[in-house]
Amino acid sequence: MTASKTCAIFDLDGTIIRLSSEQVFLTYLLNHGEIPIPNLLAWTSNFLRVKSLPVAKSNKIYLRGLEQNHIHEIAHRCFVEKLRASITPHISKLIHAHRTDGRTVILMSGSLSFLVEPFHEHFQTDMMVAHELEVVDGRFTGQRIGLHPFAENKARLAHQLATEHGFDLSASYAYGNHHTDAHKLALFGHPVAVNPDRKLRQIATEKGWDIEK
Repeated sequence: MTASKTCAIFDLDGTIIRLSSEQVFLTYLLNHGEIPIPNLLAWTSNFLRVKSLPVAKSNKIYLRGLEQNHIHEIAHRCFVEKLRASITPHISKLIHAHRTDGRTVILMSGSLSFLVEPFHEHFQTDMMVAHELEVVDGRFTGQRIGLHPFAENKARLAHQLATEHGFDLSASYAYGNHHTDAHKLALFGHPVAVNPDRKLRQIATEKGWDIEK
């Protein structure tokens, strides 16, 4: 009997690292003077209007007009200098173990694709799904394109991957840390809550999911 094709899907922020990759990157850009003053003022104005950091973070106006290749280079430097050291050793071992066991390893993150890509290269994962931004004439417009991998969308994207690649989700693994990851985790036979927030811990406990510190 042929074994089913399985995968292991890992979240990034709060799971592979205990930080927000975009928050680290934004600070890195500010410290290196890479954000034009008009962009910064527009982003700050939006933040003061919505009075919510998560909502403000969804607006990428601070990147508007910036050259894609230049930002990719800065993102790589930020990974080497700031983010790589934040990788949780235990999760790193799990990623390697899943690859050794023959599973397709996938990074799925709501973070910006150019921040997820260095982790994708570092772990040599098979696929990555991330937050994509529109690029016109080699420069970011600040507008999102495609389905943002967040909350229910992660479940939709995981189901789409399973359909396209023939993954048996009932025999596959998924890792996440935030209660919004519960939609994705519920699709898998082996859901794992990693350093979960209070609400996800409660959900995981009620459903009997594994919990990793």
